[in-house]
Amino acid sequence: MLYHGFYIKINPLNNIQREKKDGAVTECDGFQIEIFSDSSEEILLDSFTAAVGFEILKNDISDAEEFARDVVEAEEKG
Repeated sequence: MLYHGFYIKINPLNNIQREKKDGAVTECDGFQIEIFSDSSEEILLDSFTAAVGFEILKNDISDAEEFARDVVEAEEKG
């Protein structure tokens, strides 16, 4: 996915660990998101995960894409 001049690669991922409000660690499904500066995906700028119930609401690629766009926009502002 090309967004604001960045190439975004999104892959499904299982067993993403997140800490709940009560301090317990849980494993979630979600996505691995990688941001590249080039279309050949050789220059990695950032890599992060989006877990269902934490960063995204549903285990859906459209939710992951929206989260990735939000991260890119936040980085541009920061």
